[in-house]
Amino acid sequence: MTHMAMVYRRPAGVMRQSVKPQLASWDRAGHPSQVKLARFLAHVDAIAGPVLASASGRVAAELIVGFRDGVSLIDADHDLDNYLFPVAQRLGPQRVAAIFGRKIHGPSSLAVGPAQLETAEATPQFSTRMAGSYERKEWKQKLHDRLAVQAAIIDPGPVELKIALTTGPGRNWANLWKPLTDAFGPVLGEDPTRPFHPHDDRIVSLSLYHTIDTGVARDVIIDAWWTSL
Repeated sequence: MTHMAMVYRRPAGVMRQSVKPQLASWDRAGHPSQVKLARFLAHVDAIAGPVLASASGRVAAELIVGFRDGVSLIDADHDLDNYLFPVAQRLGPQRVAAIFGRKIHGPSSLAVGPAQLETAEATPQFSTRMAGSYERKEWKQKLHDRLAVQAAIIDPGPVELKIALTTGPGRNWANLWKPLTDAFGPVLGEDPTRPFHPHDDRIVSLSLYHTIDTGVARDVIIDAWWTSL
């Protein structure tokens, strides 16, 4: 059977954020970064709670991270996956079929709604099936090497990246995002002296999709699209 990546539409009903979006934090409890993140996630609860309570199936979410004019959108460690990860964890990764992130000059906002399939997506520029544990360095190295063979570095500047992941049931697919993006150096560019440190701060638009397939077992199927903006 031919594998078909499933992608979704961006949710409607954007609500302006009154609390600044925060990056994922692994600092100790009570650290200022944790306090700020908790305040932001309480705001996420207020917006997403009614949708999660009324939706019978999975949902899609979009977080727009706004910056003031003059702030660079493609450096300073403002990685979109690190903004999206705590949101997905708060919503419940098993409930999230798609999550979108964008960096803009302007106000921040959040939208959450029922997941709706998009039928017009083009054939992926890259597709592969990965076995083994994503926690092992070998997993990232293998994905990195496959991308190096099949892909070319995008021109300098901002990038849009879309990744569709297919896993078996019961997987926390959000845990795959960090090792996944770490391997994308052949596409995003990377410092050859620092393995698995791609220029992922170049990503100003990120779309992540999740399909559950019992036939995949513990493997992960990865489909990806990218373009310069």
